[in-house]
Amino acid sequence: MQAEDFHDQIRPGLIALLPRLKRFADVLVGERAEATALLRRALNAMLAEQHRYRRDIALDAFAFAEIYRTWRAELSDTEEAIEEESLAALIGDDAGGETARFLAGLPAEHRLMLLLVYGEGFDDAQAGRVLDISADMVAARLVRICGAFADRLSAARRKRRAAGAEALRQVAPS
Repeated sequence: MQAEDFHDQIRPGLIALLPRLKRFADVLVGERAEATALLRRALNAMLAEQHRYRRDIALDAFAFAEIYRTWRAELSDTEEAIEEESLAALIGDDAGGETARFLAGLPAEHRLMLLLVYGEGFDDAQAGRVLDISADMVAARLVRICGAFADRLSAARRKRRAAGAEALRQVAPS
């Protein structure tokens, strides 16, 4: 099989994955224009180096890993905090902004771990291969992240209840 034939076989698969790959880059970078540029660079690299793709690996896992590796190689030194507003727009935050605030405070690798496992349906081993860490580390981090998120939501609910009770006391006749 010629390299050009193989190239033509991988391109349609990448095109079909574009919406998922774009969301992955958006969550990784946080700024849509920069995420699009990262995605473009990673796709060009994948097409130029298509011989690195092995058929025993799912194309989506390969593509996610390549985007992550491109980001780590090019952008990890200049990583800036993701903006809560950008993240809220991406996830459709329905918890009064608490979800976006929590996710914005996480390192990029943790946001991606959540996206891969809960958004893309990857198991711990697949997510670990994409992020170049062990499946056990993925599982342990997910437990800690979810526990921290539950604690944060509970604290936010208690704070809202206390504020509501205080408002009622101020309105109630003496």
